[in-house]
Amino acid sequence: MFCEIPVFGRCCFCMPLRRGILTFGYLNIVFAAFMVGVYSYSVHFSYDMAMVYHGVAGNADSGVCLAIYCADIIFSVVLLYGAHRQIIIYLKVFYYYTLCTLFATIVLEIIVATQRYFFMELELLPLFFAGIAIHIYLIFLVRSLLKKLEISGHTYENQLHQIVNGEIVKEGNTIYPSTVVPVETA
Repeated sequence: MFCEIPVFGRCCFCMPLRRGILTFGYLNIVFAAFMVGVYSYSVHFSYDMAMVYHGVAGNADSGVCLAIYCADIIFSVVLLYGAHRQIIIYLKVFYYYTLCTLFATIVLEIIVATQRYFFMELELLPLFFAGIAIHIYLIFLVRSLLKKLEISGHTYENQLHQIVNGEIVKEGNTIYPSTVVPVETA
């Protein structure tokens, strides 16, 4: 059985791919910073809150959730830098980070779901599926941008160098010095 992974040319059917990834990155930083603020407030004033990460509510320590969201901010900055400068290695780092967090979130949800009553899990299940869907969509977007950058070769022609050295570019990307004139046969 063969299943093709979708390759997107646009984000949310309206924005260019790179601009959409940048928007997702900035929104992810804002959301993670908000959650860091909420969890820091919870830790500082000793409130007993349910800690939630991508829809998974566990009995984890507040410090652990705080560290996870801080790591999320760091990797979102890596995504933004890689997308702004079109650096493939930074985009791959974020891609593998999101794959790992997706796997960890699903495993954690399975563990938490087996430890709680079913009716308690039903109220957080839609939040979990929404978080996973957005996470998977971001993975597909970053993968599409990686493919696009790898296909384009991410190289730039130095046209100023061609002008200074007098090189002429003909069909087939053959570079001729200005002293050599190609012979065209009929």
